[in-house]
Amino acid sequence: MPDTATQTERDRLTAREVAKKQEELLAVSFSWALREAPLPPKYQHRDPVTSEVRLCDQCPPGTAVLRHCDASSPTVCTPCPERQFAEHWHWGESCQHCTAVCKERQLVRRECNSTQDRLCECVQGHYLVVEFCVRHTACPPGSGVAALGTPVSDTLCEKCPEGYFSSVESTTEPCVPHRDCEEQGLRTLHPGTATQDAVCEAEVGSATDCLQQQLQCDTDVTLCEEAIFHFLLSQRLSSLQLDRLVENLPGRKLDRKSVERVKKACGPHQRTLQLLKLWREQNKDQDKLAGIIRGVTHCERKVSRCASLKNLTLSDLVAMMESLPGAKVREEDIRQVVSSCPSQRHVLQLLHLWKTRNGEQDLAKGLAQGLRGLRGRDVSRQLLRSIRRIGRIFSSSSIHKMHEKMFLHVIRDGKCFKSKSYND
Repeated sequence: MPDTATQTERDRLTAREVAKKQEELLAVSFSWALREAPLPPKYQHRDPVTSEVRLCDQCPPGTAVLRHCDASSPTVCTPCPERQFAEHWHWGESCQHCTAVCKERQLVRRECNSTQDRLCECVQGHYLVVEFCVRHTACPPGSGVAALGTPVSDTLCEKCPEGYFSSVESTTEPCVPHRDCEEQGLRTLHPGTATQDAVCEAEVGSATDCLQQQLQCDTDVTLCEEAIFHFLLSQRLSSLQLDRLVENLPGRKLDRKSVERVKKACGPHQRTLQLLKLWREQNKDQDKLAGIIRGVTHCERKVSRCASLKNLTLSDLVAMMESLPGAKVREEDIRQVVSSCPSQRHVLQLLHLWKTRNGEQDLAKGLAQGLRGLRGRDVSRQLLRSIRRIGRIFSSSSIHKMHEKMFLHVIRDGKCFKSKSYND
């Protein structure tokens, strides 16, 4: 008997456990069913006939209430009309109107449909501030881009850490590491800074000659020439295009050895300018080029008159160079120019040095930005007037168009000087 009673008790316990597990499974199944088919949210509505307050189902996205629920029927919904939308569940009797047009400097990212409004987005290079698209901030030299700007956020800049530099003002360029001279088996001549790369000893007398020579006062300073040839420098000519340009320049041809020497001695950005200088010097007596030569000479004479200031202090010159955009001229280089040049050539020599190191920068725009940066600072009024006048010369110069037309034809068509004279 005891064994039979014990067995009966065990059977009862087993049955309870099975029933409990079945209840748990039912609860889980019901929970999943609710997740898969959630009940619509409710809203309170007073029946106009009975004055009773009822709980009605809201209408889903893309629809609006056509008729509220009553004692005998549920809420009736109707699709949103064309060019209207409803993004969420709601109990309104109408949908919202789509945004008609995007604002200035915006483009359509997504068209309007029954459940979403038209989505507008700032064009590339701009981001949204309140209701306006403004340009992404350009990180100044010495700082690089840590995070690119997006249509809804500005550029994130960071100061270049030790061992890194940025020499340009940019919305896209990060800081880059200094070159390691010792790793290349060279001695470091000038250590890198936050705005300039390191200079290795073996580079002196080669690529950096085109920069170092600008510190000497016997250098031929030709700001006008550099401004006129700016479009060629900005086109980053390939070796093939550069060879074609040299071959098709009018007048006396450049000596092949001189061309090769310039290619080896100067960096890619300076090669074109140095070769054009050699060509101009070699063809000063050519009749068909006389107008061009006179135009450049006249421009340089005007700039020299504007830049001939005698009583500027070192602090005036340092402030002027700091105000200019792009790669900065180091104070030690400014001191070297001051010590080796007569005072009336300081401004011209330093502007030429800045232009050499910032070949892609437009001189007129750089001077205009520098002028804005100098206003309100304790600098010579004479210097401010000089910068303003020099800027006007380059912004209004017409000889640039003449050179542009001539040299672009040289690059595109090697026969342009064979069939017609320059005057034609």
